[in-house]
Amino acid sequence: MAFTAVLATWCVASAAPAAADTATGTGTYDICPTVYYYVVPEGSPGLEGIADLVLGDPERADEIYEYNAGRTQADGGALGEDRQVLPEWRLVVPFDAGGEGVYEGLDPLCVVSVDQANALGQEPPSPPPAPPAYTPPPEEEPSAEAASGDAAAEEEPSIDPRLLAAGAAGLVLLTLITLFWQPIGRALAWPFRRVAAARADRPLKRRPSRPGAAARRRRAATDLIASDPDAARRAGTAHAELVGAPADVPVRPVALLTTPSETTAVVPAGATPPASSWRAVDTTTWRYGSGRSSAPVRFGTSVHTMTGAALRGVLVCLGQKEGTDALVHVDFTRVRGLLAVDGDPKVAADAVRVVADGLHAAGLRVRVLRQGRPLRSLVPDTVPVVAAPDPIHGLDPGTEAPTVVVVPRPLGQADEHVLTSLPPDVIVVAAGSSHAARWQWEAFDDGTVHTGALGIDVVLRMPEPRG
Repeated sequence: MAFTAVLATWCVASAAPAAADTATGTGTYDICPTVYYYVVPEGSPGLEGIADLVLGDPERADEIYEYNAGRTQADGGALGEDRQVLPEWRLVVPFDAGGEGVYEGLDPLCVVSVDQANALGQEPPSPPPAPPAYTPPPEEEPSAEAASGDAAAEEEPSIDPRLLAAGAAGLVLLTLITLFWQPIGRALAWPFRRVAAARADRPLKRRPSRPGAAARRRRAATDLIASDPDAARRAGTAHAELVGAPADVPVRPVALLTTPSETTAVVPAGATPPASSWRAVDTTTWRYGSGRSSAPVRFGTSVHTMTGAALRGVLVCLGQKEGTDALVHVDFTRVRGLLAVDGDPKVAADAVRVVADGLHAAGLRVRVLRQGRPLRSLVPDTVPVVAAPDPIHGLDPGTEAPTVVVVPRPLGQADEHVLTSLPPDVIVVAAGSSHAARWQWEAFDDGTVHTGALGIDVVLRMPEPRG
């Protein structure tokens, strides 16, 4: 089951670039409750369809609506009275939900709020209380009127005293239930809440995937990249047009998704798309083409002649977006600091190789930390730049090309000390997890990688063979 945590898309940040002298936030994820949530896919059947899919009962759509009404999603929208849901939304669901697309972990919208507050140097907002666990309603007890009616129907000349005593006891019991139904209901629900709490303490994990199936998915993504050799040029040209086009708010795309028929850009929230060629699909997604129909990408001749390495940026093709035929090109132009890939060791190591090979192919200097050597041997001593860039905007790249340091092993405590004072022109790509990571990705054994704040689940391509 998908969190890709992530996810985070999910994963919208502030529209304006982070200032270089803002203080780092101190919020942690400890304030975020553990919940069950469902990631809405493309072509969602609606709230009733989701309830039927994950709960087996479309009439329980009201429960999902009560849990999520008014909660601001990563794209800025929220579930309203029209009950319309959009792709990539994270909907909190009852504890007995299951099936594909259902995850168990920290409230993803609370995680995004903490990340944004940390990026802006602010205290994170108080999270909403965790939604109550679903409790089956108690069976209806026979009412006092029905009991008295049954007694009146018996017109026997004599009544057994034991029957009278049982009726009196039942009447007293019904009276107590009527007066104290709330504490009685809480007592009945207590075992179910204990079970729900025990399940909520379990870490987020997907169902195990067979190695053969994961390898086939990754080979299919690699073959899709090989079958479209022009995808990198189209992504670079689209990047150049977005960077060079006049707009009310300057924009630099975070990722570009390409197919032979269309190009889609994932951008920071609040940016203004060029009116001539791009249209906004939602808050953070633009699509190239005129009108409402999907049109093939045809960039003007002037754009081709102006496109250079500086405008194209540093684009790395990670693989195929899960569930679609789109290729994912991530822009590393403004990335400074640590990119850490945690999760399945083999897929995480391959993700580090794919990113390192892509950065090397883009012309950056890539240095690999040898086995047994500390990270400080490749990172020069420097006074760190005090800044808190959000994961989307990053730092101004400047004129100097960054140096890439690849750490093909899990990070240790000594490495964490070095990562807190990295020079502004160094990118570290490492396996494992770190609190100092600007981008924290998660790799799964089914061959997919969740890109954290970018909010995209990618079927990772196979690394280039070593010579």
